[in-house]
Formats: sequence, structure tokens, C-alpha cells
Amino acid sequence: MGTPIDHSDPKYFELADAILLRHETSTAEANITSAVRDFLIATQLASADQIVEEVHPGDESRKAVDLTALDTYVEFKLRTEFPPNQKWIDQLDGYLEASQEAGRGVRMGVLTDGRHWFLRWPGAGAAQTERPYAFVLESPDHWIGLYEWLRDHALGAADQIKPSRETVADRFGVHSVLYQRDLDALRRLYREHSENETIQIKQRLWFDLLRAAVGEVANLVEDPDDLFVRHTYLTAVSGIAVQARFGIDIADLAQNDPADLLAGRRFRDLTGLHGIVETDFFSWPGEVGGEPLLSAVARRLNRFDWDEAPADIAAILYETVIPADERRQLGEYYTPDWLARTMVEELVDRPLTQRVLDPACGSGTFIAEAVTRYVAAAEQSDAVEALENLHEVVVGIDVHPVAVHLARSAWVLAAQPLIERAWEEGFTAQVSAPVYLGDSLQLRFDAGELLAEAEVRIDVGDAAHTELIFPTSLVERADDFDAVMGSVAEAIASGVDPAVDLSDHPLSDEERQNLGAAIRLMAQFHEEGRNHIWAYYTRNLVRPVALARRKADVIVGNPPWINYNQTVDVLRTELVRQSRHLYDLWVGGKYATHQDVAGLFFSRCVDLYLDGGGVIGMVMPHSALGAGQYRKWRSGQWGPHRVDFGFKTPWDLEQLDPNDFFPVPSCVVFARRNKQDFAVPLIGQVERWEGRPGDPEVIRSEVAIRGAPNQGSGSRYRPLATQGATLVPRRLVFVDEVENPARMSPPGTLRVNPRRGRYDKAPWRDLDLTQITGRMVEEAHVVDVYLGESIVPYATRPPLQAALPISDDPFPRRIPFSGARSAIGGIDTGPLRQRMRRRWRTTDALWEENKQPVNRLTLSGQLDYRRKLSRQIEWQRNATDGALRLVYGSSGRPTAAIVRDREAIVDYTLFWIPLSSEREAAYLLAIINSDYLRDAVEPFMPKGQWGARHVQKHLWNLPIPRFDPKESLHAEVADVGDAAAAGAALQVDGQDELTSAAARRIVREWLADSDEGREVERVVAELLGVE
Repeated sequence: MGTPIDHSDPKYFELADAILLRHETSTAEANITSAVRDFLIATQLASADQIVEEVHPGDESRKAVDLTALDTYVEFKLRTEFPPNQKWIDQLDGYLEASQEAGRGVRMGVLTDGRHWFLRWPGAGAAQTERPYAFVLESPDHWIGLYEWLRDHALGAADQIKPSRETVADRFGVHSVLYQRDLDALRRLYREHSENETIQIKQRLWFDLLRAAVGEVANLVEDPDDLFVRHTYLTAVSGIAVQARFGIDIADLAQNDPADLLAGRRFRDLTGLHGIVETDFFSWPGEVGGEPLLSAVARRLNRFDWDEAPADIAAILYETVIPADERRQLGEYYTPDWLARTMVEELVDRPLTQRVLDPACGSGTFIAEAVTRYVAAAEQSDAVEALENLHEVVVGIDVHPVAVHLARSAWVLAAQPLIERAWEEGFTAQVSAPVYLGDSLQLRFDAGELLAEAEVRIDVGDAAHTELIFPTSLVERADDFDAVMGSVAEAIASGVDPAVDLSDHPLSDEERQNLGAAIRLMAQFHEEGRNHIWAYYTRNLVRPVALARRKADVIVGNPPWINYNQTVDVLRTELVRQSRHLYDLWVGGKYATHQDVAGLFFSRCVDLYLDGGGVIGMVMPHSALGAGQYRKWRSGQWGPHRVDFGFKTPWDLEQLDPNDFFPVPSCVVFARRNKQDFAVPLIGQVERWEGRPGDPEVIRSEVAIRGAPNQGSGSRYRPLATQGATLVPRRLVFVDEVENPARMSPPGTLRVNPRRGRYDKAPWRDLDLTQITGRMVEEAHVVDVYLGESIVPYATRPPLQAALPISDDPFPRRIPFSGARSAIGGIDTGPLRQRMRRRWRTTDALWEENKQPVNRLTLSGQLDYRRKLSRQIEWQRNATDGALRLVYGSSGRPTAAIVRDREAIVDYTLFWIPLSSEREAAYLLAIINSDYLRDAVEPFMPKGQWGARHVQKHLWNLPIPRFDPKESLHAEVADVGDAAAAGAALQVDGQDELTSAAARRIVREWLADSDEGREVERVVAELLGVE
């Protein structure tokens, strides 16, 4: 585009008026074509030499496209319908397919009659009539709308766009039509070549590393192949953008060597920057004919002014291409730059000499801040020496294959001012971003074991157990090993004997000889279509081992917060071994697997990478400050290793508002590695931050750490509390009664549908449940169920209903479990009635077809997990008249109520305590629902995404005495509990339509303002000794 257009110029109105006039009156498509051509030229969307009429999309046998502008085909019709005639859509789609098959690029198509405009691209599917897929020129006054629609969606014609989060999202994000076009083309390319062994190997290695990074949640991704394709698109776009930022003519590459946009040969040759753009998991499009697509992407990127790109452009691209919901599902959260900057400033006080490591660098936020701090400190230093040193002093590791791309881009963009100054001063050596794809915890390879022998062996994972063997002496010289592997990979790809290039590297004769077998294998893999990905994979894999030999002065970062039981099975055993035996961090027995690995990651990094006297600071879950699961970790004594937690006061970030930058509230913990044999535990004070996140005026004040109560003390009610039954998947068992259209129903039956709930999860929420919809089931098998949503303070809401395989014999009621071959889902269906028997067979089949492959439970085993359903049936069978249950929520604000229906079932979102006395029930209701108890227990509860969690673990740590009716204070607590329960019931009586949240709010507001509520607080405070 040339000079900005003058929106007040009447000629644009006139040009649009001409288009509409010809739409209404013309008898020839050419008249409309001519008017549109004039509009494109006048608005500078395309120049005259960029517009061609009557272009054959493939060979001369096809009809010609009416008009081509830039990369877009425009086909004209007389007065189209809305939506357009399918034969016209098919015609344009045929042109686009023919162009792609003929290697003429991935194009956009426009079908128009001058008034109605429709976008098409290969694989676009059915015609869509809403924006941005279509546009209607209602009148000449709307010419600006047509101009912007053509510029942004049809032609992508804007020039010199300033890169920002908004402009990048508009043109490369999930809502961009051009993004959808490019991604459809990439998906098609992947499908056509998915049997290619190179692509299969890359996809397998990518997925293995993704699982190591995010845990078993990777297995929940609905379409891993599609995620691989989107990661490929993302890394291609970010890599091309980085090249443009360094002055590479990406338009020329798009024209003459598009595959090199991913391989990066010209980038390395012209800049001396290595390891930024290279052959890796995501370079496959350039190897299987994806050059036209790469050219189209590069031409669009070339319309940005990359000199103005922010340093975190790669991270912006990631957040644009991968939707927020999907990032949350994968547990991918990024540290805000304000927090990373403050932590780096706190720890790095000698940036030119301290060696800084981020062992979980993610998208590179800490890396960029550390490099920026170094570059600022080096302004008066010799640029050549400073650049050579920078490579050694700011280093990152991550096991996430995409994160490493982003972090390398962040490193090199932050270092760009120093790189350019060093060039001007005569720097001629290579520069590589020291950010490595690897396992910081070294779970697969122990540093001592891997480098203890003369050779390092890497299993490539094929059926023959082929190994790549490298001399240990070379692997330990990490930079030399990187350079050798890079040269070997490039030589193999170019068809050159890689042994010739070995003379360019400082290798001993023995090392050169020992490398021969590995080089021959990699060349063989390349010839077999298995690719030289192994050079990239190997040199990254061994990097953490080499880094462990050169200790860091500062470790900074944000460790993974996934739970032990979410980690992949092949790594979980080693994680547990390290926590239990190597560092003595294991707390909680068999339930410890529900705890996160952040503490272990912190300790392991101190062990492997931190020099004596070195310092570490990491973002941690808020629970690290006081929760019981971190008790041993807070001691600072981990096996033979000792740290001083008193080195700096930890930061408590929970009070920042809004506190949405991580999925759970957080803190920052600092420590120094002690050279002496003593530890300083994490006790005493924290620095509490209050205010808005990132605000320089945030209030920082020191307060006392409130530690977890002594696990050995607490209430005698603790052993009486039991969690409810795991009645999931809810869609298979919970039901809604619906009206029976028949004139009569079989006695004792109900017509039910599967119940839909707002928290239903995939795949169950999306299943076709026609087989159990509108079906009859015996009333005896439908039971009331109380969930967390069924209770408010002091009162219950109407229960839900579930159809369960409970024998309908009134006494003894039972679940007919069976291990016989004839059993269905672990149930002997004989004692079930006919309709329930049929329903159980169907639900069991749905369970087996759709459960996770790693889940070996039968459906009955799921519903009775840890006998949580059986225990309730047994209690029902043995309970005396007048028996009742106190139930309270497992998370959130402590809330309790009474369930008097003996035959009802309690769900796992509640805990229950059997009671025989209404007085004792009233006593516990008053205590658990009080604000005083909430204030007493909440500091010890870990904070989850939706608030405080694990009420059940910490509630009974408080010294709540067992009810004694002879104690006057206990009796008084029961009295005020009775009064509060009566008043609470009146607040929600007859208001079943209220949501549980609304009902709780009403009751709590009444308690806060009523005499009954105030009496509860007074008496409970006296009982618990609260001041």
C-alpha cells in the first residue's frame, strides 16, 4: 500500500456506487469486474500490475478465473443468492484446489456480484454468510467496510503493520480467516503425508516430550495430531518473524527458497545466529511439499514492520494461536513479566559475572529479563567480550518442545542490541541461544550414570533398539558438541559427507573416530526417510547433564505445578523415588501422589545445578508457605543437601487483586545453598503484597507465616469423617425424571433422561446417550444423592437423583458385586430388576468404550472407588432409628448441613459423619458454619483455581472437642446451632429455583445481620479460644 487514503475523498463513495449500480443493472459479469478493479486500484489495495484478469488456475484446460489480485482469486456472478448457489461455490473451490495442486500457492478466493461478497479457501466447507466470512455492501456509504474487509480478510493487503498483541491476533489468531485457511492447508498436507516415517518420528518425539512437560493431561487432548499441526504453524510463524526482525528478506525467501524459512540456512549464514531457526520437530512442511504454504505465510508476515516488534513477540504468537481454554487444559500458564523482572532484580546483583539458569524456562520470560539486565549492565563494556560471555551466563532449559522455540526467540531478541553492537565492533564468531530442550530433573538419565562411561548411548526407540553412541569427552564440552551436531545435520541434509566438516571442530583423533558410527547411522536414517532430527534431539537431550557440571550462581523461574499422579507413568516412579528416598520430601503416605512436584523440582535443581553459596528464587504455589504437604521441604534439609531459607524473606502474592495470573494463589520463595552442614527452615516472616498485580505502588509489608497445625493433634471427629461416593461420570448415572407420554406407566417405574450438568466433562458431556434417554427404570433403583451443590449453611437443597445398581431388597440393601465372567461391569445383574439390568448393560458399554485407556476400573469399581459407596450402604443397613448424618463440603468456604434421609447417598463432593443425636448435629453445624472457624482454618488450606481446597484435611486439625451434653458450653453451642438452623431454613424455604450459590449468599447475609448469627460467632469463639 502507498500513502494513506483520505476517507473524506468523495471518489471512493462514487467507486462503490458504480459497483452497486453495475450489480443492479449489468447483463455482463465483466462490467462488475471492471468496477471492482477500479476500486482496488484507487484504494491502493492492489496496484494495476498486481491485478490480472482471466488467469488459468492450473492448466489451460480449465476455465480462467475472472480476476486475480495479489494471492486472491475473485470470481464474479450476476446477482447471486444469499447464501450463494452451490455450483458457483464448487466452481471457485475447484479453481483454488487446482491452483494448489499445480504448486501455485495456497490462495484465498472471493465470490461476488458486487453487493454480496463471500470468502473461500481450500477445505473451507459450507458457505458461511456472517462476518468475516462474508460481507454485504448495503450502500455506497459502506465503502469503508468493504475496503477494510478486503484489506484484512480477502487480500491481507495492509503494509507496515506495527506488531502488537491486537494486530497479530487479527491476522494470525484463531478468529482470522487467513489463519483458518493456512491451518486447513497445513492439516491437509499433514494428512497426505502422515505415513511418512520422518513425520511419524517427529510427531512421536514431540508427543513424548509434551507428556513429560504437562503430564497425563496430554492424553486428554482430543486430537493430538491437530495440536501437532498447530504447534508446527506456530513455530513456523514465530521463526519467520524472528528472521524478519534481524533483517532477513523473507519475501525473497518466500519467492526463491521457501523451505529455508524453516531450515534457517540463510539466517545462520547472514547473522551467525545458530539454534534459533533449524531443522527440528516442526520443519516437516518444507520436506513434504509445503513450500507454497510457507510462501503464503511469509508474504503475510512481510506486511508487518518487524523493526517495531516487541521482544516477547513469540509468546504473543503462542497465546494467539493456542486458545486460552486449551492452554489451561494443558496446564500452561506464563509468569507475568512484572513478576519475572522483580525476581531477577532481587537475585541478580552482578549481572556481568553471575551465571543465571532458568530450569523450567517456558516461553522465556525470566530468560528475557535476565538477558535485558545483562545487556544494560554491559553498555560500557567491550561488546565482543560481553556477547561471548552472555552465552555462558544466561541459560534456560525446558522439556516442552514449543516453549523452547519461544524462549530461544526471547533470548535472541533481548540480546539483539548487544549482538548488533558486537557486529559493528568486528565480532565474527557464531552465536547461539543457550536455551535447551531437555529434562531438568534428569529423570531418564542420571548425570553420574550417563557420563560415567567413556560413551554416551541414546536409544532412538525403534524395534531394533538402535543406539546412537557419542564420546563422553565431547558431550561434556557442550558447546563443541552442539557445533558438531549442527554441522553434521546440515551436511547430511545437503548431501555432503559430514566427516569432511569434522575438521572444522576441535576434536581429538579418538573422538573423530568414535563419532563415525553415529554419523553413519544418522545418514542412514536420513536416507530411509527417518531424518536427521536425531542430531537436534541428541544434543538437546544431553545438555542438562552437561550443565550440571558447570554450576549456576543464580537459579530463577517457575517450576511445574502438576501433581505426581498427573505425571506420565514412565517418569512417575522416578519422581516418587527421588521425593521419598533421595530428598526425604514425601509427606502423606499413599495420598502424597495428589500433591504437586514443585517442591521436588526446587530441591532437585539446587542439588544438580546450584553452586555452593548460590541463590535460588522460584514462584511456588501459596501452599508452600504453610501446607502440611510441604512440611519436610520447608525444613531446608533434603537428604544430604542444606539450604538457608532465611536468606531472603519470601513474598506472599495471595492478596494481589485481581489474582488471576496463575491458576492458584502463589508465592515466591528464596534460598541460598549452604556450604556448611546446617539448614535454616522456612519460618518466621513473609512479605505480603497488596494491590494490583504489576502496580509499582503495590504495598509490601512483613507479616508472620501461619504454619500448618500439628498433624498429630486436632479433633476426635477426624476418624469419623468419610468422603462420599465417586458417582462419575455423572452423565451415565444421574437422571432427571420426565413426563411419560403414555396413558399409563408400569407400576413402580419412572421415565428418565440422563442429567446434564454445568460441570460435565469430556468425553461424557458430548456422547450420544439416545439409548438411555426417555427410558423407563424401576423406582427402586433411583436414589436421592446429595452433592456439594445440595447444601447451604445449616440446610439442604433438593437432592439430585441417580440410577444405581443397588439391590432393591429393602433389607439388607446391597450392591451385588461379582467377579464372575457373566458379571457386567463387576455387577451380578441377577438381583437387579429388568429395566435397570438393561440400563446397566448400556452404561457399562459406554464406560468401557469411552474411559481413558489407562483406567482399568470397571464401572462398578469407579462408582465404589475405595468402597465409598459400599460404606454408605453398610451404614444404612446398620443405622438405628433416628440416625442422621452431618455433611460438609470438601472445598471452598466451610459449609455444613444435616441429611436425615437414611437411604440417600452422599457424593464425593461432600464428607459425612454418622451421628445419633440431633443435639450433637446442631453443635457441629454451629461450629463448621461459623466465620470464626473459617478464619481459623483457611490460612492452612491450599488455594485452588476456585478458592480454598481440602477443607476435610484441615478442618479437624483444629481442637474441636467431641460433643458432651453435660458440658454447659457445648450445650450452649448446640442451642445457638438449633436457632441458626431454624432461621436459615426460613430464608430458603420454597425457593428451590435459586442456584446453590444464590441460596448460600442469602443465608450468609442473614447470618451476618441476625441475632442468631451473632450468637453463633460469640459462642464458637469462646469454644475454640479465638480472640
